[in-house]
Amino acid sequence: PCAKPKSSRRIAEEQPDTNRALRHGKTALSHTLPKALPAPWPKTNRRLSCAFALRAARYFFWESQTLPTRISKIFAAFAGLLVLSGFLGLFGAEAMAKGDLGKDKSQSQISEVLADRNLDKTVRFVINNSLFTIYHEVGHLLVDKQGWPVLGREEDVADNFATYILLTQRRRAIELALKDAALGWKLEGESRDQRSAGDFYDEHSLDLQRAYQIVCMMVGKDRRTFAVTASEWGIDRRRQSGCKEDYEQIAGTLETLIAQNRDKSVQAEVEVQYKRAGTRLGLAYKTLRESRLLESVAEDLRTNYGLDIPITLTAAICEEPNAFYYSDVSEIVICYELLDDYFNTINAYMAANDGG
Repeated sequence: PCAKPKSSRRIAEEQPDTNRALRHGKTALSHTLPKALPAPWPKTNRRLSCAFALRAARYFFWESQTLPTRISKIFAAFAGLLVLSGFLGLFGAEAMAKGDLGKDKSQSQISEVLADRNLDKTVRFVINNSLFTIYHEVGHLLVDKQGWPVLGREEDVADNFATYILLTQRRRAIELALKDAALGWKLEGESRDQRSAGDFYDEHSLDLQRAYQIVCMMVGKDRRTFAVTASEWGIDRRRQSGCKEDYEQIAGTLETLIAQNRDKSVQAEVEVQYKRAGTRLGLAYKTLRESRLLESVAEDLRTNYGLDIPITLTAAICEEPNAFYYSDVSEIVICYELLDDYFNTINAYMAANDGG
């Protein structure tokens, strides 16, 4: 039989019920980041405060005091400072330890990679779309292992989960990741010359619908930040208001499901493995490995969802540009061919738009 074109992602595949593989198709954690520190006092206020403190100390320790009284007060103040420094040191160390633990979270790791201003645009696009793809597959895993209810397409639930997790990051680099993910779906949809009946009864929504759903959730979450983006995509103001209601409904449901299963005392055993990629897919292997994307998602899975099962995240050759979740072995596979396809997609887009 003739091979189907590479761009055709919606191939209906017969798979055994005991080894259910949920396809991603084609086409970036939920932790609150620290708020900005308050601005320091104006210089004038600081000078007045220092002058007042010095005047008060001079009166307390020196003026209208006998020599024995002065000495006893000085020793008492010195002892108080020692106690205070020990108290601050103890709690300061504890606070620093908590801060260090926060830096280990997966979202912080991937955010640092994406925040690199020197990161090549094409590489950033590939990482962003891969990030969305992997969290899409994590959505399938959570539906399967924690029995999340599904009303409608499970693929839509997985897409909404990936978008929600990335939106809760509140980092500009992650916001750009979602824009790239939406662009990836848009370009995939535009690459199809014509559609068949299978596209309309497939388990996935249409590529352009998936792209617009990401943008709708973005503007629904934060209209002030993403109104311009939504307008650029042609979403009118009336629909943008509706997107807010959609996002609140989706976010509320996901927050409830995640919260009722989260147990910080439980840690999943998550293994990351990279299979050989070969020379042709060497760039895909290098991009995935150096970004530590799989390691970041693995850390998130270990600690934030109450999972207590062994999970494997695998990068491998699949003979097609895709990603999979295998229920029977709790494994998520991202294909090197998918990253290679992302590279081809963004390079063609940039060439057609004079590099940008």
